[in-house]
Amino acid sequence: MKIERINLGEIIRAIVEEKGLTNAEFARQIGVQRQNIVKTVFEKASLDTNMLCTISEVLDCNLFDYFKSNRTDDKTELKATITIEMGKEKKDRTVRFVFGENDIKL
Repeated sequence: MKIERINLGEIIRAIVEEKGLTNAEFARQIGVQRQNIVKTVFEKASLDTNMLCTISEVLDCNLFDYFKSNRTDDKTELKATITIEMGKEKKDRTVRFVFGENDIKL
């Protein structure tokens, strides 16, 4: 089985920029010296799980999800929320579709 590699440092840098955090503020929040943030986080292709948990908490996003979504098992997942109306009553339901290699391609 071939596993696609991801570069966590690049992903984290993009999220930090998207959230409008300065490098100094982000470094302070995760307990890293401002001068070292680029070398210890942004230029790292991988990080230990404890640091990844801390960064996920600070950025309010589960960075571990990037490992799940980059699997190379030829499956595509689609989630949709459907609103069903019955008279005056409305109900939202989330539906999940998983397509394999022999199914319709999205």
